[in-house]
Amino acid sequence: MNSFHRFRFDMQPRMPGQRGISLVIVMIFLVILSALGITAMQSSTFSSRIARNESDRNLAFQAAEAALRDAELDIKNLRVDKSLCTPTTAGCRTELINRGDGFDATCPLGRCDSSAIATPVWEDAAKWTTTGASVAYGTYTGAAALPVVAQQPRYLLEYFPLGDSTVYRITAVGFGANTSTQIMLQSAVKALPL
Repeated sequence: MNSFHRFRFDMQPRMPGQRGISLVIVMIFLVILSALGITAMQSSTFSSRIARNESDRNLAFQAAEAALRDAELDIKNLRVDKSLCTPTTAGCRTELINRGDGFDATCPLGRCDSSAIATPVWEDAAKWTTTGASVAYGTYTGAAALPVVAQQPRYLLEYFPLGDSTVYRITAVGFGANTSTQIMLQSAVKALPL
């Protein structure tokens, strides 16, 4: 008999009952860590989308504010440099705003007489298009176009007689960098008697 075959020498000793459970546990941890990583990436992407939308909304709000100030200058017949607009001044209205002159239900040149209209003029979407009745920012004041916005802000003026005075309601719409981002603001301006 050969005594050489009686002894078996293994390089790695075998442990009784070991079945590879550590591999399963490591794989479960990898799946859990991968799921956590994917969730963190989605949360980060969602947060950046929220920040981008809020920034665009803020841009639209500022554009609408600029349109309100532009309309106030238009009512006062002033240019952006505070010089007086006359019918002969280039870029000014040929018919200056004086009480209710030129205001009617069709809103010519952005001047609306609300007493003749059943629904508020600012609710009519057709008036806010580039071919509608609203006035684009800088049209009658010479203000420079706003950068970054998808479309220049627009405004409408409504006339309300109030005794010896006149009140104008200004409705302005501002646009963000995306045309779907829109903000509408309103203000009232009381014009002193002439």
